[in-house]
Amino acid sequence: MKDHRLWMKRRELLIYIAIFLYSVALFLKRVNLPISQNLLNKTMMLGTLIALSNIIFDRKMNPKQWILTVIIGLLLLVDSLPTGNHELFYLFIIIWSCRNLEKRALMKYIFGIVLIMTLLTGYLTCLGIVKNDVFILNETRVRYGLGYNVWSILPFQFLALCFMYLYLTQKRVYIWKIGAMIIMAFVIGEVTDTSSSSMLTALGLLCLYAAQFVHIKKWNKLKWLMWIPEILAGFSIMATFLYMRGNSFFVRLNAVLHYRFLYQAIGFNDFGIGLFANPEYETSTDPETYFGIDNNYINLLIAWGIVALIVILFVYSYLIRYCIRMENIKLLIIIMIFVFTAIMWSRLLVLIEAEYLVCFSEAFKDKRLRDHKEYLFQ
Repeated sequence: MKDHRLWMKRRELLIYIAIFLYSVALFLKRVNLPISQNLLNKTMMLGTLIALSNIIFDRKMNPKQWILTVIIGLLLLVDSLPTGNHELFYLFIIIWSCRNLEKRALMKYIFGIVLIMTLLTGYLTCLGIVKNDVFILNETRVRYGLGYNVWSILPFQFLALCFMYLYLTQKRVYIWKIGAMIIMAFVIGEVTDTSSSSMLTALGLLCLYAAQFVHIKKWNKLKWLMWIPEILAGFSIMATFLYMRGNSFFVRLNAVLHYRFLYQAIGFNDFGIGLFANPEYETSTDPETYFGIDNNYINLLIAWGIVALIVILFVYSYLIRYCIRMENIKLLIIIMIFVFTAIMWSRLLVLIEAEYLVCFSEAFKDKRLRDHKEYLFQ
């Protein structure tokens, strides 16, 4: 029995090593440091292989779980072959391998990694070691990368840290803490010229603060929420095609939303829609050739293909269903914020850029282990 527990603890250690390698490499890919991208890609692959070995040695997986693992894994792997970008497949392996870890310990671990890396990047940027890129769009909008290769990464990272902190906090959160986080979010938003991210962070923090005082009695009546991701994806596609047909409402809305529909229409016309990832799809932050699709549902459909979009919609629907079943209001609020704002902000639903979503893997935990917190496997 002692040897069995020691073996399980070693497997748990391997998963933590895999998460560390994957998270650090993924973070560094977004920082302006002269590090070989090939080295970072291989580091992520190594972390994934370690996680995959843990899945292979999982003797408790039943045939249905094996079939599900193989089908989804193969779909994501085949989807990524045209582009050679396997990060979505990597994240699936990481999530599945750590699904039976104790949730709070895992979240604290990832929170610590992301927080340390964020603070270190900020410090090195202040020293001038990490380059602070300046992006000028339309000759009027000035955006600072603050050490990252895209201006919107730090606001997104700060949002993730705030959400994780409030989700981990078991004691009552006081309003002054929420206020301090909101002020910092608006400061970051002002420097990076991402006002939408500031408002999103403020909205999410206030909702999570209010969740302390909300008690839902009839959770079953919320089951319809699990179809929200599919509804929003369908609406996004329909709205884009209506804009392309010259619908006056969406033409006016396009101007208000900084030409989001225009870029989506260009994406459909230039790249089309395929079953799998499109190797020709490419975004550009150059002021003269700027191109980017902010709507994450359209972004996934064009860049990653129909298969990837369906898999991700399924995952989010499953997560919403899990939150309702477990009456987890905090996680439900976070996920609903993700799926709604994905219409306007491309970084919320792209799982490959959100390593902290590994924390949601508890939704895939074996039923026999959901209430057991002592060991990884039994």
